[in-house]
Amino acid sequence: MVFSLLLNVLLSMAVRRTGLPFYIDTVGTIVATALGGIVPGIITAFATNAVNFFMDGESIFYASLNMLIAIVTAAWFGDYARYKRIKKYGVEKKRSAADLIFYVLILALIGGGIGGAITWFLYEASSDAPMSVAIYDWLGKHLGLGPFGSHMVSTYITDLMDKAISLAAALLLIRITPAKVKDYVRLSSWRQTPLSFDEQENARRKLKSRMPIGLRINLILVISTLLVTVIAVIFSISSFRETTIEDMSSDASQIAYLASEIIDPDRVETYLELGYAARGYDETRRRLEILKNSSPDIAFLYVYKIEKDGCHVVFDLNTILSDGSYVFGESPGSVVEYEEAYLPYKDALLAGEMLPAVKMDDQYGNFIASYYPVYDDEGNCVCYAVSNVEYRRVNEMISDYAGRVLLIFSGFILLIVAISILTTKYHIVMPIMSMTLRANEMVDESGASEEELDKIEKMDIHTGDEVEQLYNAFCRMTGETVYQLKENRNKSESITKMQSTLLITMADMVESRDSDTGAHVLKTAAYVRIILQGLKRNGYYAEKLSDRYMRDVEMSAPLHDVGKINIPDAVLNKPGKLTDEEFEIMKTHTTAGKNILENAISSMEGDNYLKEARNMAAYHHERWDGKGYPEGLHGEVIPLSARVMAIADVFDALSSPRVYKPAFPFDKAVQIIKEGSGTQFDPKCVEVFIESLTEVKKVLKKYQEI
Repeated sequence: MVFSLLLNVLLSMAVRRTGLPFYIDTVGTIVATALGGIVPGIITAFATNAVNFFMDGESIFYASLNMLIAIVTAAWFGDYARYKRIKKYGVEKKRSAADLIFYVLILALIGGGIGGAITWFLYEASSDAPMSVAIYDWLGKHLGLGPFGSHMVSTYITDLMDKAISLAAALLLIRITPAKVKDYVRLSSWRQTPLSFDEQENARRKLKSRMPIGLRINLILVISTLLVTVIAVIFSISSFRETTIEDMSSDASQIAYLASEIIDPDRVETYLELGYAARGYDETRRRLEILKNSSPDIAFLYVYKIEKDGCHVVFDLNTILSDGSYVFGESPGSVVEYEEAYLPYKDALLAGEMLPAVKMDDQYGNFIASYYPVYDDEGNCVCYAVSNVEYRRVNEMISDYAGRVLLIFSGFILLIVAISILTTKYHIVMPIMSMTLRANEMVDESGASEEELDKIEKMDIHTGDEVEQLYNAFCRMTGETVYQLKENRNKSESITKMQSTLLITMADMVESRDSDTGAHVLKTAAYVRIILQGLKRNGYYAEKLSDRYMRDVEMSAPLHDVGKINIPDAVLNKPGKLTDEEFEIMKTHTTAGKNILENAISSMEGDNYLKEARNMAAYHHERWDGKGYPEGLHGEVIPLSARVMAIADVFDALSSPRVYKPAFPFDKAVQIIKEGSGTQFDPKCVEVFIESLTEVKKVLKKYQEI
């Protein structure tokens, strides 16, 4: 911004000294905007006009135009424009010659079009630059354009050439600027590790809110600034109006007083009687005209002798009003009726008293009139010298003043908005948005991790205020949370491993009474895991198969036969077929297991894996068709974990040797499972089991059963 400001000022100074018909004070603005963004461009534009104001006294009125040029340049060449081109074409597409010409036409419309209108409003005259004057004269002479039309066209043509030269110079400077400098300038406003436009858009989409904090801050600032500006402008214009009226009234009074000094009171009656033929009348009238012409604000100057029948004209000068109309003065000796505004002062006028300035309306318009008495040597009022200030001049001056004030304030408002956007975006919005995004990511991923902590630390927020302190606290809190989670995770893994070991040990103690276990608890747990994964893969029972549920079922699978601890050895290890009485005893291992695990659950509330262990222990011999035991449940009334265990338990029994039978061949065991689909087993569980035979074989091979 400093470099661009110096460039603008030096170029404009060079133009003034050489007398070139251009301004060339937007080169730096274009460079600052194209390389640094809209805010640096706006600040550079305002600073340029503010500095030039001290050299020409006019530039500050055009500051808002230079800022508009920065806004258009940002839309044309800025980061966001490049981002949109990359999104559209895949790579950044350079602007074509036609694009550049269109851009120059827009800049000229701002500088020459709007700027020309402002110049006409302020001065009601065309530019005095030689080229503009030449074009102005040619347009008026050959095309018949009026003063305003010629002024606007000549200003636009001149500014079109100015902007073409400025753009060419700016593009050259941008082209020769090293890439490292461009990157540094583009990222210098960031107070953290910069985010790409994709990251910013993703963050805004994910963190969408009804009123973003940046918008809220900027709205408050802009509305407050506008309110203060409106109040300041209203009071300023009101004060200026009062001062202007007071000054004009004072001028009118002064002119009336000076006119009274010119009048010879002893010759007033002669002037009334003889008029122009009276000696000294023309000389006095000439002196009054010189006095009237000395002040451009005086519309009428006349001398009246006040009588009861009206105002007798002594002198009444011809005049040209501000609207161009010519008004002839009344002839000496004629009588003018009292103006309505002076009726309340009629007695005072007849008495020859001093009067205040009075606002009056007549056929020629609105005026401020000042009456000053002319006394003879005896102190008698022989007439009044009267001067009128046209009220339209007051309105014109107020309008001109209001326009200048609004032009200046519009520049300041744009500057304040630009600085507000710059400050809130990089010091507040982006840091808070980045921290919020990272916090949400941690929540979505079920807690903090070292990877998330690394992402947070890489944000490197350094705003130097409370936001940076918040970021540092966020980093410390996340670091401590990651450490605690890591410690808890290690402890949880140790506890889980210990629980699994105890469960396996407990199950082995039960199964060790059975001489034909063959790693039964380990294999059934593996089959359970395979079936659960298959169900999840196919989308079956999705509302049930959470990661926690699957972990609990797999962990508690070894306890499905815990009830066998109550079965006598003679029944449990009988080499032959069980009798009906012995089978009834064997069936009680399901209810015994249920009771054992319910007692454990009552002392360990909240341990879901024991609840699923209870379900498997109690119901893994239930059948899909309702012909199982101990309760004869059917279909999906049977707990899912028990339906899964039913297949795992039966398949292991078929594929493993027992004291009462040899092991079935793998294909035979699989065939029996298939045949039980829809009668003994859940069809969906059978389906995924059959789909996973490769994994099933691996389990059998691992435990050397095939």
